[in-house]
Amino acid sequence: MTTTPVPDLNGGLEVPDHWRLGTAFVPKGRYLDSEFLGLELERLFPRTWLNACRHDEVERVGQYVNFEIGDQSVVVVRTEAGLKAYLNACRHRGTRLVNGQGRMAEFRCPFHAWRWNLDGSLKYQADAEHFVPRPAEEICLAECRIGTWGGWVFINLDGGAEPLEDFLDPLPERLDGFKLEDMRIAWYKSVILPANWKTALDAFIESWHVPGTHPQLLRPDKHATPPTITECRQYGSTFNELFRLHSRHADLFRYGPDGDSSKLRAGYRADPEAIYRNIEYSLRELGALYLKSDLAAAAELRITEGGDGPTGNAIYQQLRRQHARAAGIDYPELTDEQLKGAMYDWHVFPNSVFLIDMGCCLTYRARPNGGDPDSCIFDVQGLELPPADGLPTASPQIFGDWRDGNMGEILSQDFSNMSEVTAGMHSRGYDGHRLNTAQEMTIWNYHRAMDGYLFS
Repeated sequence: MTTTPVPDLNGGLEVPDHWRLGTAFVPKGRYLDSEFLGLELERLFPRTWLNACRHDEVERVGQYVNFEIGDQSVVVVRTEAGLKAYLNACRHRGTRLVNGQGRMAEFRCPFHAWRWNLDGSLKYQADAEHFVPRPAEEICLAECRIGTWGGWVFINLDGGAEPLEDFLDPLPERLDGFKLEDMRIAWYKSVILPANWKTALDAFIESWHVPGTHPQLLRPDKHATPPTITECRQYGSTFNELFRLHSRHADLFRYGPDGDSSKLRAGYRADPEAIYRNIEYSLRELGALYLKSDLAAAAELRITEGGDGPTGNAIYQQLRRQHARAAGIDYPELTDEQLKGAMYDWHVFPNSVFLIDMGCCLTYRARPNGGDPDSCIFDVQGLELPPADGLPTASPQIFGDWRDGNMGEILSQDFSNMSEVTAGMHSRGYDGHRLNTAQEMTIWNYHRAMDGYLFS
């Protein structure tokens, strides 16, 4: 496993001093300043490949999803010829053509009833004889670039941007074999958070916060009382991989470099009861990171000879595979090397997070909420490989206040931090993030990558 070297600090770009990154330091103005958000909306999001939707949301002809970021609205639609993406605006007076998601036979402007075919060509222009004749490209729907990988549909507003495959490197190679493209949306919630989109993102691209925010994850009884100093000290660390645009962090115990991880695992013995309780808790409070069949596998592990020994984890993984396939799930077959190179938590630049596991994936996406730097739209999806009887694609549940969304204990703990982080960053006594160089450089890395778009 190799890590792509990170370019030099700021790369010689002319970044204003008050936004300039330091060594493991990120100035707070990059989160709080309206001017900085304006640069992101003008130069970052229109020039990068953005995760717009999943394939199962647009798998039938006429199905569409309206994706919004800042003041831009893009509709992804399935046509007879495949997927298309259009800027969501009538070519007559600019009216937005669709909202949300659904299925349609044509685009129809709700203002003056102009109509377009799904391929973007003009179908009907009211009183066409009263208009100055114009070439077709001026009145057909304005198209933008679209690409797919792993079951995700990406859009790009920059005709000169690099190909999607190059932009995503190294994800396509690292995650090959996980059958991400076959997963479907099991559940989907979208909430408004009182925080900058990057503050929301930051909480999910490092797990060093687990003892402080989620102490119950370290305990067999799952009680969420404040962490002890001992628990903070004993928490197993993660390692970071930093790439040109993206980053990955994973558990050093399971997936770290061979020397470190082998040493950590030398005395490990599986605890079937702890495994079962952890899966039961995660499915109840998060609804993700495990399949329902994994709970059945963990239950069998408790009564399996050797389940509590040095080979207990290997037995459990075999049981996971057996129970998944018994449910008709096309479970992945992956080598240890593939697992070490792909698990667990990927930040997909600029604004998505993919938590990869066997047969399932938890995804986050953070977007600016209009022009307010202290507010964002945060989307959460639980993806799963379907069982034999299928898995219907869940429609998004949208909540103006995350507290109304029944988000479960884990996400509620994360979201509760958001307003406190935002308030603290506005303090005159705070000037920026001072980052842990072993645990939090995923945050610094994407800010560095952003500068290449904002200041080049």
